[in-house]
Amino acid sequence: MSDLPKAQSLLVLAQLKFCAVNLTWADRSNHSGVLLATAQPEDETGAIIPGLTMQFEIKRPIIVSRCQYELGLFLLEHGIRRRVYQLNVTPRDKRSHNHVTGPLYGPHEHIGDSVEAIADPNIRCGQLDVAFDFFCRKTNLAFTGQLNSPL
Repeated sequence: MSDLPKAQSLLVLAQLKFCAVNLTWADRSNHSGVLLATAQPEDETGAIIPGLTMQFEIKRPIIVSRCQYELGLFLLEHGIRRRVYQLNVTPRDKRSHNHVTGPLYGPHEHIGDSVEAIADPNIRCGQLDVAFDFFCRKTNLAFTGQLNSPL
């Protein structure tokens, strides 16, 4: 995946974004065990912000405590989809990212090309609504639609 540089991501994250859609979850076309929802954020005038998309993925867990959520904000730049921000939620004992300084376990976030572990104990499996609120705060998104959690 292509990531924006962290400094550029921070500029995009600082921009106020709005979204009033009710999310619709569907099976991912190439993996029926993953649910997918997408939306496009708008600016304060209600215009879609060019190139900016949100994608939310949930791996259907057999056991709730073994979840995998990926909540992302992406920018289409010169035909290339680049990650601005992504929140990954997994069990705290699961290796979730191979970082240059060593593996990360549990929840972490990508801010452009930077990766950081999340210590907040409320960001965990079985709490999609809490993770979604965290995503909205980090991306400066005023979400007034319905999450319609499939869990």
